[in-house]
Amino acid sequence: MDVARLAGVSQKTVSRVLNDEPYVSPGLRRRVLDAAEELGYRRNQAARALASGRTRSIGVVTLGSALYGPVSWLAGIERAVREMGYTLRVAATIEGDPGGIAGALASLLDQGVDGVVISEPIDEGVGLISVDVPVLVLGAPPNFAAPQVVTARVGAGRFARAATEHLLGLGHETVHHLAGPQRW
Repeated sequence: MDVARLAGVSQKTVSRVLNDEPYVSPGLRRRVLDAAEELGYRRNQAARALASGRTRSIGVVTLGSALYGPVSWLAGIERAVREMGYTLRVAATIEGDPGGIAGALASLLDQGVDGVVISEPIDEGVGLISVDVPVLVLGAPPNFAAPQVVTARVGAGRFARAATEHLLGLGHETVHHLAGPQRW
């Protein structure tokens, strides 16, 4: 309301500008954006979610670990999500907990995420998990029922073999491998 008053326009015009909708002249758009900047306006994501029915957030289920692999995946996912204008919500699991993935998913779905990334490296063999948002699985997928499930298998064995053959081909007599947890 303050932005509309300062810019001398209606609240609907402010909404059109802030949502990057068409039918607003460049001059009017600039006036609204200048007023928003002057007032230090920040979008109220809760109000936006109520109005649109979308939170513009992505949930990630990840192994609760300080190990390099899961942490580096999480950092990369967060960058990609932020670049797309979304926020990230994280639910961590504990290795060996058969209900961990299902519990983490329930927590994220309760927060209203628009999609889920599963970067859990271990499938504890839980039964069918049903969700009502798209799912991206990095690694071995649990059994999902979702509107869309995309699996991105890394193919680590093939890449490890190619790297080893390359190093041996360069004349190295020994190649060492520092492994993560054996169950991964």
